[in-house]
Amino acid sequence: MTFLSPYLLLFLLVLPALWWLVRAIPPQPRRQRFPSLILLRTLSPTRQDAARTPLWLLILRMAALALLILAFSQPLYIPQQNHQTPQNLLLILDNDWAATPHWEDRKKHALALGEATLRSGGHVALLLSAPEADGHMPHLLQPADRMALQQVLAGLSAQPWPSDRKALARELQALGPKLRDTTVITLSDGVAQPGDEALQSSLQPAQRKEDIRWPRCDLLRLSIQHSPHVMVQAETLPDCPKQTLRLLGMKLGTSNHFTTQANALLPTGAPHELESLLPDSSSLDALSLPSVPGPAGIVLLPGKAGQRRIGLLRTNGDDTPLTGSNFYLARAMQAVIPYQEGTADSLLPRHPDIMIATDGTLSGTALDDVLAWVRKGGILIRFAGPDLARQSQQTMKNDEAALLPVPLLSGMRQLGGPMSWGTPQKLAPFPINTPFAGLTIPDDATIFRQLLAQPTDDLSRHVWATLTDGTPLVTARREGRGLTVLFHITPTADWSSLPLSGLFPQMMERLITRTPTMQQTDDTSHTQSDSLAPWRVLNTDKTLGLPAPSVRPLLKTTDQAVDALHQVGFYGGAAQHHPLNLADNQRPLADEMALGSLRPAGQAVLEHPLWPALLLLALGLLLLDLCLSLGRSGLFRLSRRAVLGLGAGLLAGGLQAPSLHATDINQAVPAAALATRLAHIQTGDATTDDAVQQGLEGLTAFLNQRSTTHLDHPVGVVPGQDDLAFYPLLYWPIIPGTHLDDAGKAALKAYIQHNGMILIDEMGAGGAMDGTDGSATRTALKNATEGLPIPSLTTLNEQHTLSHTFYLLHDFPGRIAGQPVYVARQGNDDSENVSPVIIGNADWAHAWAVDRNGEHPFAVIPDGESQRTLAYRFGFNTIIYALTGNYKNDQRHYPEMLKRLKNGPDDGSDGPDESEAP
Repeated sequence: MTFLSPYLLLFLLVLPALWWLVRAIPPQPRRQRFPSLILLRTLSPTRQDAARTPLWLLILRMAALALLILAFSQPLYIPQQNHQTPQNLLLILDNDWAATPHWEDRKKHALALGEATLRSGGHVALLLSAPEADGHMPHLLQPADRMALQQVLAGLSAQPWPSDRKALARELQALGPKLRDTTVITLSDGVAQPGDEALQSSLQPAQRKEDIRWPRCDLLRLSIQHSPHVMVQAETLPDCPKQTLRLLGMKLGTSNHFTTQANALLPTGAPHELESLLPDSSSLDALSLPSVPGPAGIVLLPGKAGQRRIGLLRTNGDDTPLTGSNFYLARAMQAVIPYQEGTADSLLPRHPDIMIATDGTLSGTALDDVLAWVRKGGILIRFAGPDLARQSQQTMKNDEAALLPVPLLSGMRQLGGPMSWGTPQKLAPFPINTPFAGLTIPDDATIFRQLLAQPTDDLSRHVWATLTDGTPLVTARREGRGLTVLFHITPTADWSSLPLSGLFPQMMERLITRTPTMQQTDDTSHTQSDSLAPWRVLNTDKTLGLPAPSVRPLLKTTDQAVDALHQVGFYGGAAQHHPLNLADNQRPLADEMALGSLRPAGQAVLEHPLWPALLLLALGLLLLDLCLSLGRSGLFRLSRRAVLGLGAGLLAGGLQAPSLHATDINQAVPAAALATRLAHIQTGDATTDDAVQQGLEGLTAFLNQRSTTHLDHPVGVVPGQDDLAFYPLLYWPIIPGTHLDDAGKAALKAYIQHNGMILIDEMGAGGAMDGTDGSATRTALKNATEGLPIPSLTTLNEQHTLSHTFYLLHDFPGRIAGQPVYVARQGNDDSENVSPVIIGNADWAHAWAVDRNGEHPFAVIPDGESQRTLAYRFGFNTIIYALTGNYKNDQRHYPEMLKRLKNGPDDGSDGPDESEAP
């Protein structure tokens, strides 16, 4: 044990003087006259007076003072060290993804080691092995004292990417001769990574080297492979015992948060086919091991069909019921994805990702528009037919030929029948590098007719499926930044039985989900079209967030592994969802070579301050002294049992007082208190709640792009269950059936009384898009707001602060226009307070809404996008109004102030009368 302020122990010499002082000055005796001996017999003493202080009370007081002196001397309990404390200590702390399982314990070990060196008067330096988010290595940290070391370690967190051992080796080499008298202790993650040899070589000059490691089999990493089936594996280090973990199938929601859709059991150590574990995995966006923290416990899956916009291009004569091409395609697409059907003029303005065209000709502006769309990145899937068979490759225009992946021979090939020597052909196994790889081909899928491709030198490069005789069935070719795919048969049953089999919808599903990620480029140059911009990155808590500006695009032509500049996440935008996972393009897990004498990590024993317990015990003894003194004076009585119980309780409390160590203080902070965000009151109707969530997401993005305010993702709340105090603005959609229980009304009442603001929206009830008279919604609004402290309301006009908080607004439309907006009525003194309630019927949420593809899913009437802009501006003003109040209210006094400033000095008067000042 040691003392941080040992000089205060000199006050212990004062204790004998206190003894002498108490004995030299005894209490003054009290005199009392006795009127009669008879009265004296009936008296009973109510207080005890002594000539001097009792010995036990003197000892109690001296013990309390001694404990106070000891407490202010700040004694520390120092655990016994099993090794020599170095004077120059260099700590190397692995802070990459593999350090996540024991991260807090690693920091405690680093703090215990550093405290011992600093206490002995030595020097401590700290190096981190993982680069920062900008790709640069952290600088060498040199805390001067114990508190500085605590602050440094408290601010560290494990990074969701691997370490850079080569850069760490260069940092050590830069220290040069300083390592010769330095002890280097590495708190390693135990995983082999590139640069281990360079790191070990750079540590050779060190005076002493130690390598502290945690249990190796606690480390797991989830990985996924496409070969050709989707295989998932929970990787461990070699020779670790097998265990069974719970695997969750996750779905990405509109707010970029994952929700669990399915679960299964996954044994460790070997790959398992995903379809056998989770049969409905085609709709999943991620797989997660809840027992594995950080990015090692989750893999992201490629973008699904449901995330793409599909258009079915209508041509003449193909929509005959039960037999037309569109009928077969529609039946196949129903099992894959919702789609939109129309002509080129109606589909292209909707910005589809993929268009499917049946047999027919495109001409004029439609041909030019579709070709331009493909060259900008669109995917066109075509089917053959009689019209395409009649066209000659020599007479075909260049634009028409550009929409075909390969040149075609004129005419149609007949397989089987009385006029043919051939027989119907079956499908050959699909090549491994195509979207159809791994699909099972049924025996009843036969081809009767097909269009043949002209033999060329590079024909094999464009073939995705063939018949058993080797002739192409599906071909594909890159056109600009897009892709054209051709089925050499019709989608109907007149050329083949393939559309009648279960293989046909599976092939369509593979085309839609995997074609955008296929690398079908003919060159290897890294052009702009070969890069995928970061869309969302994975945080350490397994949630998706916006990428930092330092995150670089992902090149499709290279096998990029995860690093600080290419983080785990989705690349390519909301429609493509190309994932980069932690295990992608990485070696299997292996043990790292020892960087010194190996030492297993035990339980870190830190220095414990003893003065809190001593101080509490001293104060308890003083309290006990006070109680005993009052009892002796007769003010109240204390039994001996009570005295003994009070003393025992104080002693036990002092001995069990927790030490106030900085690293042991963990206060639960609500997530809503860590960032400013909007919130909406959930209605219980999934459609309405999803639309409102999308609306607040769109409004938040609009505000973050156009101001320095940064709001986090909005959330849905339930009054009475969630704490509303953290949200500056609540959006409350009112629908028929909306109601609040007593707890909800009490929560909203407290929210309004504590300066909260509620935007109440009747969601266009009774309007052109509602189809009702709105009476049910108005009744629900009346019932829900009954008992709330809503002030007198008036119509919002141009003079109100809300109309010019940021944008100057004359109208306040939402999805529909022309609806009045109500705010609190101004006071009698013509001053304007902040309105706690804003009520309208413009349906602002649907006007603000933005879907996962960045599009506006809901139309606004009657003025379209210009009206949507005004709706965004109203929402912008409302948020600024909720955050800043009526600071813009002074603008109405500006004309009078300018007038007085202009006329005051020139009119010869002494200035304006104070009673007339605005």
